[in-house]
Amino acid sequence: MNIELNLKKVEVFYVTDNSPYYDKKYICPVCSIDFKTYAVRSSRVVANSREADFHTVYSGTSPLHYTIVVCPGCYYAASNNVFSKEIEDRILKPLAQALVQIRPKDPPDYLHERNLDVALGSYELAIRSAQLKKARPGELAGLFMGAAWMAREKGNLELDKEYCQKALESYLEAFNRDFRSIGNMSDVQATYLVGELYRRTDNYAEAINWFGKAVFNRAIKQNPQLEKMAREQWAFAKEQATSGDSAPSAPAPSPEVIPEESATDKEVKPDLKPASTSRRRINMQMNASLYADQIDWLNYIVNRGYDYSKTLVPREQVLRALLDSAIDKLGEKPDLKFKTEAELKAIFDELLGK
Repeated sequence: MNIELNLKKVEVFYVTDNSPYYDKKYICPVCSIDFKTYAVRSSRVVANSREADFHTVYSGTSPLHYTIVVCPGCYYAASNNVFSKEIEDRILKPLAQALVQIRPKDPPDYLHERNLDVALGSYELAIRSAQLKKARPGELAGLFMGAAWMAREKGNLELDKEYCQKALESYLEAFNRDFRSIGNMSDVQATYLVGELYRRTDNYAEAINWFGKAVFNRAIKQNPQLEKMAREQWAFAKEQATSGDSAPSAPAPSPEVIPEESATDKEVKPDLKPASTSRRRINMQMNASLYADQIDWLNYIVNRGYDYSKTLVPREQVLRALLDSAIDKLGEKPDLKFKTEAELKAIFDELLGK
């Protein structure tokens, strides 16, 4: 495959022992050229603080500015932990052709020291590359998150918020369609982050719901710092909701709510307002174990809805819709007599007209 490269003469940089950088070698998986680019020595990384959405602020050189590797030939870009990963043949050719079309006209030097504009540009190149190769939503969400952090460091709060919104949408897609791809975060960390992104994009009702889900996730006890952050941001979101900016549409979880943490429902969206009724209903949580084929069926319904409307209706809402339909059909207190799950299914089959 012939790919037009954009190699040009560049200034020679010498890395000394005192430099915070070192040269790291890569081979581009798209155009196959080999090149060196700056990476930050771990011994020179000094973390100063961490913001509520996991953005680490560094003293001096920030490794976040060098997380994205950019090929100087075709301008394929990706995070340093996936850049060298082989790309499937069916994706490689159209990806290479598309990169030619969107190549920067006057690109900066991505191989050496980066200012904030160049760092932000590297994330934007990586986002376009990820979209072109149809990367998993979790990978795309992480890139949007990085772009938001770069915009914030630049002081561009409007762009920061825009990228936070895009990251939120991708994380929700990962939760509902491909929950295995939420990067290196645990379920409770991802749940908390979704709450924080809702808060940063001014949807305080959903922020309260997701923070509550994180707080009452059993696994959070293994991470006291995250629990502290979740409780603080939960309280902060409630304050913001009552300040006139917005108002929660449903009550947040209370101490009496049963904690939820099961393999079958931990990745679904919490505490959503039911669409089939206008009466106020208290949302609660419960543990539930489902069969693998039942989970597959729920995933299929979720995906069909998303393919039709591009709106995510998570599995929790699908289950609630099924229960509401059964309640409407059978009544709130049906007279059922059974001893086993199989007997109950047979009764339901008959009553629901199978």
